[in-house]
Amino acid sequence: MLDRLIYRFQQFYFGVFSRYTATDAVFAQNYLSRKELALFNQLPYFEKKHAVVVAQKMLSAAHQYPELNKRLLARLGLLHDIGKIVEKNSLLTKAFMVMIRFLLPPLFNYLADLGKNHPFFRRFYSHKHHGAIGAHLLEKLGESSVVISIISKHDPQAEPLGADDPLELKILQKADSTY
Repeated sequence: MLDRLIYRFQQFYFGVFSRYTATDAVFAQNYLSRKELALFNQLPYFEKKHAVVVAQKMLSAAHQYPELNKRLLARLGLLHDIGKIVEKNSLLTKAFMVMIRFLLPPLFNYLADLGKNHPFFRRFYSHKHHGAIGAHLLEKLGESSVVISIISKHDPQAEPLGADDPLELKILQKADSTY
């Protein structure tokens, strides 16, 4: 438990001191369509930076699996948290929700359930279900069923990994949980 708490503080530190750079923007432009990029650019800088880091980790992991589509992996990394555009969170608000989710899961789930119908708690609902929300947004853009399926299931707390899940999902979950 202590190691996960330290990890969460490292995530917060990274969010505070990292910057989404012009190089990061070019990276995203190289993999996303114009419509996807329009959604991506609605994310706050710390979420965009996180997505770029996850995508780069996925590309690095892909060296072990030459049969995988590298472009798909990068796109999954960039788009995995696209559902968070509806949250409109600051870094502090996000950190608060993550800590509640980590330290007090029953409270987080209760607040998320309330948020389905109560605007004050909507951020909790959106945070918990950002994978499904992102999949829905991407479906409206005509995204492939492979991308939609993986994005909707990428959060292991919301949807545990199954034996039949694709390797791309496993790589995404690992990259997403180790930055």
